Amino acid sequence: MKTINILLILLLFRPFLFAQASIPKREFRGVWLTTVLNLDWPKSKDSNTQKQELVSTLDAVRQAGINVVIFQVRPECDAFYNSKYEPWSYYLTGMQGKSPSPYYDPLAFAITEAHKRGMELHAWFNPYRAVREIGAYPISSNHVSVQHPDWIITKGDFKSLDPGLPEVRDYVTRVIMDVVENYDVDGIHFDDYFYPEGMTAADDQATFDAYPNGFNDRGDWRRNNVNLLVAQVYNGIQERKPWIKFGISPAGIWKSGVPEGIVGRSAYSAIYCDALAWLKAKTVDYINPQCYWEFGGGQDYGKLINWWKSQANGRQVFSGNAAYRLNSSFSADELPRQLRFNRNEAQIDGCVLFRVQNGVLDNPQGFLDSLQKNLFRYPALLPPISWRDSTAPNPVQNLQYATVEAWGRAGLNWQRPTTAADGDSASRYVVYRFDHDAFGADELKNPKNILSVEGKRFTIPPEPQDQGPYYFVVTALDRNWNESAVSNILKVDAPQSPFLSAPLNGAPNQRDTVQIRWHTQEWVSSFRLQVAKDIMFTEPIFLDTPVLDTLYTLSGLNGQTTYYWRVSARNAGGTGLFASAFSFQTGFPSKPLLASPAHKATNISLNPVLSWHPQLSAQSYRVQLAVSNDFLPEKIVLDSSGVKDTLLTVGPLRGKKYHYWRVKAVNKYGRSPWSVSFRFKTLDPTAVASAGTMPLGYRLGQNYPNPFNPLTVIPFTLAEAGRVSVRIYDIRGRMVKRLLDEERNPGQYELRFNARDLSSGIYIYELRSKNFVSRKKMMLVR
Repeated sequence: MKTINILLILLLFRPFLFAQASIPKREFRGVWLTTVLNLDWPKSKDSNTQKQELVSTLDAVRQAGINVVIFQVRPECDAFYNSKYEPWSYYLTGMQGKSPSPYYDPLAFAITEAHKRGMELHAWFNPYRAVREIGAYPISSNHVSVQHPDWIITKGDFKSLDPGLPEVRDYVTRVIMDVVENYDVDGIHFDDYFYPEGMTAADDQATFDAYPNGFNDRGDWRRNNVNLLVAQVYNGIQERKPWIKFGISPAGIWKSGVPEGIVGRSAYSAIYCDALAWLKAKTVDYINPQCYWEFGGGQDYGKLINWWKSQANGRQVFSGNAAYRLNSSFSADELPRQLRFNRNEAQIDGCVLFRVQNGVLDNPQGFLDSLQKNLFRYPALLPPISWRDSTAPNPVQNLQYATVEAWGRAGLNWQRPTTAADGDSASRYVVYRFDHDAFGADELKNPKNILSVEGKRFTIPPEPQDQGPYYFVVTALDRNWNESAVSNILKVDAPQSPFLSAPLNGAPNQRDTVQIRWHTQEWVSSFRLQVAKDIMFTEPIFLDTPVLDTLYTLSGLNGQTTYYWRVSARNAGGTGLFASAFSFQTGFPSKPLLASPAHKATNISLNPVLSWHPQLSAQSYRVQLAVSNDFLPEKIVLDSSGVKDTLLTVGPLRGKKYHYWRVKAVNKYGRSPWSVSFRFKTLDPTAVASAGTMPLGYRLGQNYPNPFNPLTVIPFTLAEAGRVSVRIYDIRGRMVKRLLDEERNPGQYELRFNARDLSSGIYIYELRSKNFVSRKKMMLVR
């Protein structure tokens, strides 16, 4: 009973046990990059754009923790490289047989870029597929289906090379050996396209009669034809470049019913794929079964992948995982469970995710986040092919911290190791980082101490936030990912504080663009610049940014404001202390505050007066009025510079129309930022006209702006024609200004009042017309 209870507990907590799987130091982490139908790449026919797309993809793939790219180079007996035998792919240029323009070789470019990032690139071939869809596009005259129509099996609108023909096997092998001999690929990869489905005896009767090879059973004969090609390719690679891996991705179900409980299409009889024969004959280096199902049911992932591992015969097994199904039928935890199952229970050597842009980089259900933050959060080395060679390369020499000439920044540099006993040196390098110098062998086995895997002999490590110091070692990896002993231990200290230079401490009257400068010492890889409005640099900090150079141009500052700034230096050893802060004061005006018309005001005159509050040190203003809040050039109806006061009459404007306006202040030190924009809507002129002589009523409006200095606007409305007077009084009742005394017709009016000769205080303005008298207060502030 006690044993049963323990088993029940283990079953209940099985998902939890998956979650605790440790991250291995060695693991094959592959991803398919599909070019047929331009599914993953390229999205453009322009060569430069294609290269940018590929670089961005490889950067993102590396950041996800992936270390192998399965790059489709032959979708339909065509080429994503400069082939001796086959035309350029339609999916590359839009015309089969047309070379890229401007010219480049996509495979060579992809290899170089992958190797820079410490990744492997495996060239993915469809061995037999010739035409995916007849009539989809014009076929080039040098395409194999045109040159050798007798080699073709046609099923519906699909054309395939005939696997039973010796000349086909020789042709496919020549195509692949062309890449093996001329490109620095790390692997050759086949997918699961072998014989077309639905084959009948009539489809290849002539071939069967001509080349029976001792077989009477048609199925066994077809499987043997595939096996012959696999062996021929494997042997060809071994003869020319034995370090290149050869792997195949068969369908996930070998035969329905194997293992027990599994049901589904039998690749063994449907497309004549006998993956067990390749494993038994050891004509592949790795197998990557496409187990694209969930746990449980008739295609149980756990059963299938465990069975494949049991059939490995010493070869490496990498699971094929359907990342694309996270966009359809998989739950968010399905793939993480599968990858943890690989590590914990099945002891699988790695995985290949299908596909890069549909399931991985598009981050369905947060899967990319899960890779980066959890499952693949540490870099991994590939497991070496144990039967190939186990000779470790010699150690890296002369690890040092110095300027990386390619980037002009401080980083790690080292020299290539001497050639080892097997004639190999180094293809990649592993960079380790520790916060102590007395690390042991166990710490070198822990992937959390791996900083990166590099394909070049230098790197600029990330910059820790603390003050360090940190210790680094580098090891070499040969083509088989055998790892050398460590290099010399390199200690890197955090840099000292920079010396601030300009503007001088306390500098006044700085312009609206300020160039900040400082001096530093050697071995700095970047700086942290902070700018704040208080010397304690409390939130919110105006600017907090990494900087690579010893100068930075500040913009977007507020006028008439004191700023404080400081700089710290960073490198691989940590972050140094901030230098003592300097300050400067801006001399240009601060951004204006708008007054009238108020924001969202309606029924505004077609000739309104725009007003805003005066700004200290402003010598003039620039005013923009537009019919759109984005102030695009074609939407601006007024752009007036050199305005001397804080009022501007505009118009006539269109009626019943929204208008937007903003103001910036100007002086000899620069321009303020634009003010916030206000919106108003003009009145309906047809409504005013239809009112005719109907009385509008008498009204004295509030002046704007209020308070003011020294300009303001006084609005009023008259119901009848007559003599009108507007007078200004001080608080003691003494008249100080007569603004108006004349005959006026009915209507709406605005008077501008300039109080430049008056002192600060409260004033009364009065409107008189016939029997109407009204008074209001206003405030002049100097």
